[in-house]
Amino acid sequence: MTNYAPTAFSREIISRIRGLIARFDVNQADLAILCDVSQSQFSKIIRGARPMTIDQLAAICDALDIDLGELATEVQTFVDDRDMHAAPIRYVSEEERVPEPEAFLGQHLDEWAIAARDRIGTADDNVIAGRFGVGASTEDDLGAVAKTKGRDRGGDDGEG
Repeated sequence: MTNYAPTAFSREIISRIRGLIARFDVNQADLAILCDVSQSQFSKIIRGARPMTIDQLAAICDALDIDLGELATEVQTFVDDRDMHAAPIRYVSEEERVPEPEAFLGQHLDEWAIAARDRIGTADDNVIAGRFGVGASTEDDLGAVAKTKGRDRGGDDGEG
C-alpha cells in the first residue's frame, strides 16, 4: 500500500476520528482489535497511510458513539464547500456519461491550492486540490499538496 493517497474526504474523516480519539483518550490498541487489524496497521489507517474499509469505519464510529451517516454528511459538506475533489477527472455529470472526460483544472482549485501550484510552478493538471485539516495553511502544507504526475504515481514517468 505504498502508493495509497487518501482523498480529501478520507483525510477529513481520519482527521475527525483522530480528534475524537485524542479528545476521549481512547486506546488505539483497543480500536485496532475492533477493526480486526494489528495496532501497527491501525496506526497507519489513522495516519492516512493505509485505506480504511467501511466495516472498520463503522466499528470505529460505534466505539466512539458517532453516527456514521451524520459524520459522512458533515464531511461531504465540508469537502463540497471547499470545492475539493477526490478524482482529477469526471466521467459522469448530471447523471449522464460525458462524451469526453472532464478534467478538474484551475477553476476548481481553492486559493490555498493555487498558491501551492504557483509556488512550485507546475501546470494546473499536476496539482491535487485539497486541504489537510482546518485553519491557516503553512509553507509545509503548501509543499505537501503539490505533487507532480510522476511522483503522484510513485515512480518516474520521464516527465520533468
